[in-house]
Amino acid sequence: MPEIESHHHAHPPLRLSDNRRYLVDREGRPFFYFADTAWSIVWKGREREWIHYLERRHEQGLTVVQVNLLPWCDDLADVEGNAPFVAGDVTRPNEAYFARYDRFLNLASKRGLFTCLMLLWGGPREGLPAARFTTEQATHFARWAVERFTGCRMIWSVSGDGPYDEEAEKWEAVGQAVDAADPNDHPTTNHLVTSRGWRFLHHRSAWHDFHMIQTGHYAPARDNIRALPLAYYRAKPTKAFVNGEPWYEAHPDMSDRPAYGPIFDEEHQRYAFWVSLLSGATMGHTYGAQGIWNWKRPGDDEAHLAGPQIGPIWSEALELLGAEQCALGVRCLREWSWWRLQPTPERARSVSPETPPARQPACARIPGEGWLVYLPADDHDVELLGLNVPGVGGLGVAGHGWRARWLDPRDGAEHAIGAVDVPGDGIWRAPERPSDEDWVLLLSAE
Repeated sequence: MPEIESHHHAHPPLRLSDNRRYLVDREGRPFFYFADTAWSIVWKGREREWIHYLERRHEQGLTVVQVNLLPWCDDLADVEGNAPFVAGDVTRPNEAYFARYDRFLNLASKRGLFTCLMLLWGGPREGLPAARFTTEQATHFARWAVERFTGCRMIWSVSGDGPYDEEAEKWEAVGQAVDAADPNDHPTTNHLVTSRGWRFLHHRSAWHDFHMIQTGHYAPARDNIRALPLAYYRAKPTKAFVNGEPWYEAHPDMSDRPAYGPIFDEEHQRYAFWVSLLSGATMGHTYGAQGIWNWKRPGDDEAHLAGPQIGPIWSEALELLGAEQCALGVRCLREWSWWRLQPTPERARSVSPETPPARQPACARIPGEGWLVYLPADDHDVELLGLNVPGVGGLGVAGHGWRARWLDPRDGAEHAIGAVDVPGDGIWRAPERPSDEDWVLLLSAE
């Protein structure tokens, strides 16, 4: 591969916190990973579209864009007709193709956005890019890409969406190559396919800084959205976790493929955001939308859910409600020491015994500061347990230790509840929520 000029920072822009639960910037301030899945934006989009997108997402408060370095399938070229490799030879990068990534990454960096770049998409899945690379070719290309792009605001993912346990040695080698090639030590992960979510792949790998698990585009994903972050939060050694691909807004349910089911809406985005964060995804969250992930343009055919019958084009998808409602959630969390969140699902329960696990409240506390509880739509009243227990509630006395309010996750409006009179047994039943929709219950220490 051709030699390229490396661009080094004096200090790594992001690194793991000392407790390995979240990222911090170069000054040591907690960094909220708030991302969007814009996988195909560079190779399918044009520069004026990139700028419009980046400015809108920056305005909404997003901090990361998740992007594929190679096209979705190995026989595709970019919007200008550039294939990523000369004559299909993966050892000969096409400069015209990768120069467009230089421009995009610099545009994102200038707006304060980090790019999580998926280097070799697909793992051992036929027809996807990574399957074309031998281990030696994959490690060589990964080193080349890291050295080329390290001067921008970067996070690396060695691949995405593949069954990596089928080629464990190959992907360990790629991860080690990325780690060794990057003088700036940008954080590194691997975006795991839904079916591998419970396998804790790379958990003890030195190159692997945080888990990025996708919960997929299936209606039953509510259970995994709740259970996976908690399981990873409790795993040892400690390693940060982010849900890197929950339901895409405006995307159909894929439970009965090849048939398409109902469309996921903004309620699904709120659920994925709040339940993930309060169940142990203390690093942040990734939003996604149909039309954005596949960069759908007018006239696209049906390939990869890009056709006229399936979802909006990218410019319309950019204004879907779910992104702004996740942004509202981030603004709320930034009023708290969100990086100190500790999931405590056992401390909140629905008062109805018929409430299924996926509709139970999601609960986390910040010791000495507060409790945050998400109540899914149609849930019944909620009880909190242990508000007067030292080391659990954060205060050791009964009485008026807390002040409560409801947060509307649709528009950010707050409804005061007032002082909480904690009974002697520490079990407090919250008043009826303002509507049958989903709500967030906030308790602040007085």
